[in-house]
Amino acid sequence: MLNRILARKAAFFRAELFDVAEQRELNVAEFRLALSFKTAVGCKLVFRSDKYGLIVPFTLETRSDRVCRVKIENGAIVEQNSIRWRLMRLSVLPELMTTDTGSEGHYLLPVYSGALADFRERPPCRNSDRIYLEQREWEKFSMMNCFGCLKKSQNIFAVVDSGDFACRVDSEFNQAGKNRLYATFLIRKKPSDMPKFEDLSVRFYDAGEDAGYGDFAKLFRKYLLEERGASLLRDRAENNPALAYSIDALRVKIFLAQKHPYLPDGSSPVKVHTTCEEACRIIDAMKEAGIDKAVITLVGWNLGGHDGAYPAHFPVEPSIGGEAGLRNLIAHAKESGYQIVPHDNVTDIYRGSPDFDYEYVARDEGQEPVAAGIWGGGQSYKTCPLVYLQRWGYEFERIRRLGFEGHYYMDAQSTVLWTCHSPKHPAGEKEFALALASITAIPRTLYGAVSIECPSVYSIPFIDEASTIHCPLDDPFLTDRMPAPLRSLDIAPVPFFHIALHGLILYQGHWVHTYRDPVLGLLRELAFGARPSMEVSYRDNGGNGGNYRKSIALLKEAYLRCFHELKLQCETIESFREPYRGFFEAVYSNGCKVTVNVSDCAMEGLTPGSWKASRTEVPAR
Repeated sequence: MLNRILARKAAFFRAELFDVAEQRELNVAEFRLALSFKTAVGCKLVFRSDKYGLIVPFTLETRSDRVCRVKIENGAIVEQNSIRWRLMRLSVLPELMTTDTGSEGHYLLPVYSGALADFRERPPCRNSDRIYLEQREWEKFSMMNCFGCLKKSQNIFAVVDSGDFACRVDSEFNQAGKNRLYATFLIRKKPSDMPKFEDLSVRFYDAGEDAGYGDFAKLFRKYLLEERGASLLRDRAENNPALAYSIDALRVKIFLAQKHPYLPDGSSPVKVHTTCEEACRIIDAMKEAGIDKAVITLVGWNLGGHDGAYPAHFPVEPSIGGEAGLRNLIAHAKESGYQIVPHDNVTDIYRGSPDFDYEYVARDEGQEPVAAGIWGGGQSYKTCPLVYLQRWGYEFERIRRLGFEGHYYMDAQSTVLWTCHSPKHPAGEKEFALALASITAIPRTLYGAVSIECPSVYSIPFIDEASTIHCPLDDPFLTDRMPAPLRSLDIAPVPFFHIALHGLILYQGHWVHTYRDPVLGLLRELAFGARPSMEVSYRDNGGNGGNYRKSIALLKEAYLRCFHELKLQCETIESFREPYRGFFEAVYSNGCKVTVNVSDCAMEGLTPGSWKASRTEVPAR
């Protein structure tokens, strides 16, 4: 890999500068190699632009014949002429993954659970995808710090190892007959900003001549385990009864109450979808259907119902039965052999909350409160996670005293990247994200396990389950809302992230009632290693949950298949093939091969809408 990179010395990076005098940006690609020498782990290349006074040193670390890390060390960039020119962005090895327009192959983009963009003839296009989510493009659900080129003799996988919170993956298509894919680091947002002082590095892997995206996913899993603090699910469950139970249990959200309709002032009345007594009947129906293990997750038990009055939780919403009714429900669930936990939120704050405190709200650069969505409680704002616990940390213990036990659930915990500009508690995107992720340690140590929504890479060490790994195959509205450059690429979503995470954390697909075709949706979950799950209500009166009897009926076969027949949750995926669109084959670490056909045609002996499991030899790791 090192030699392949060194062959690109003439086009090692691009720089985007801001001309302070002329008040405009300019791109610079011509640098001379001023110094080069060997090091104990590889070599060092120091580039210089004499005209602009920019010095950029790169360290190339050889990890093996197939792995090379390209690194710019913290504070090593020198701007000799910064009185005139300021470095804004730096693109690393923009020519390494160059391909010819019209050739065979794909780029792996870091959006959704992974997406492939081929090299076909198309109108010239430039696309840019942020590593991790940003609010203005949240529909991309970017959670991964990796990308790659899938092309015979050019299978290169890349991981943005450090500097990932200030990085984009840029792609160019049909630019004078060439396609490109590369990482671009943000050095400054504004010319007046100080440059970021942190290591910037990308690992490049030669994945081998015949690699597919499943092979890239295995490389990524290895990286997560060895470099990003991830661990195997079975190892964490060994001395953890709560997690061990949850591994073989169905995640069930019971939707209790919410304010409706959503109004900016949060003045709508609470609408009840399930009382505590009615939730007991849902639990009884689940037991009668043969669901022997479940993690019951109560949505809207708190004051004002779902998203009704955070950060306040108490008193328990009276219209569902109050605290007495909730305690009876919790006791009934545990007597039925189920775990039961709250659906919680520590990121949002509402003006109508009795616990509202403006001092703990995140601020933008103009010192306005950072606004988010309008939900049951009205216009929501973001709390600053650096100080949230100072004011409301006690709530976790208070909630636990209600009797909840099991795999805790935290809503909206790993979403878009936020900042706080309060002079009392400033937080950049990285600090904000990591502070929010680390709060999960509280319920994880109190209950034994914790689940969140989108599992961004930085959150993986903190969690045991992800509610959803988004894939537009079952979210057509995501495709419709893609930014125009990405939509023009006609991308093919793939389960790359599912493959990488299987055996590290648990994950779901979608609540069964939300599938356009539940049978095919559940089969696709099977193909991607996801657990079936359901969100239900007792009353059919417009709640988020589906009809509980219909959902149980739809889910029963998938429940038995996942938790009784296959029991693959702790296994890693060692081989994954998608030889045809809609036809998937996964080989797990215990030798189980699962083949699923969700296409419209019979393939390899499988009729449309069918699956089979068999035993096979496990590929070498």
